[in-house]
Amino acid sequence: MSDIKEEKRFAEYVSHYNPEDSQIRLKVVHTWKVVQAADQIAASLGLSTDQKRLVHLAALFHDIGRFEQVRRYHTFHDAKSVDHAALGAEILKQEDFLKDLSQDQQAQVIEAVRIHSQYAIPQEDKGFQRVLDQIIRDADKIDIFRVAATESPKDTSGATLETIDQDRISPLVYQAVMEERSVLRSDRRSHLDFWISFLGFVSDLNYPASANLVLEQNDWQKPLKEMLTSYQITDPATRSQIEDLLAKTKTVLEQKSKNPVQSISTES
Repeated sequence: MSDIKEEKRFAEYVSHYNPEDSQIRLKVVHTWKVVQAADQIAASLGLSTDQKRLVHLAALFHDIGRFEQVRRYHTFHDAKSVDHAALGAEILKQEDFLKDLSQDQQAQVIEAVRIHSQYAIPQEDKGFQRVLDQIIRDADKIDIFRVAATESPKDTSGATLETIDQDRISPLVYQAVMEERSVLRSDRRSHLDFWISFLGFVSDLNYPASANLVLEQNDWQKPLKEMLTSYQITDPATRSQIEDLLAKTKTVLEQKSKNPVQSISTES
């Protein structure tokens, strides 16, 4: 079944926002990259045609709340503005973008959008809902590595390279990544913590296809590698910590990429 109608609705909605705004452009590109990654992950899992369609649509609309967030607050920082995922879920309901789906299917897509940036998937999300949640979260993380590697730090974190160079890594952030845990937002104390927290995404990847995409694209280590070279982080302890974190992350990625695909429940 074609998703062209929903894609046209997405394009029409986004056209009302300033195309010259670098943050808006960033999110348009990010959206389509997440769609591409989500489609690839779904294909690796043997999902039905209808399930693949829901994956495609949840990926397409996962960051729909970002555009209004930027217009209102000129930031991607949820704590300083609004929960963009919750806002996106409300926009999906208000704009009726999913009107061609059944009520149950709409609810599944909206739930995947609502929780995609939360620390963990709610325990009550089970069956195909949980699979959908996991795919969207994985695909989002995969492209966030690309964004971190290619976009301006000012657009992604509000920091300058000079600011990051003077930062230190907070103990709780370092510990989380080394213990294969995602980093809590509340534990981040610096711009460098923000960049280190991306490495923590790897521990939350759910599928071998996701880890393989991260390894193939090889964006996950570029920002920190550049900070060790081009931008001359000179503090010896910080340099050593970054090297430890990169080595740990590579090991985890390689392990996840080789994991067998587990039997998954895809019932609604």
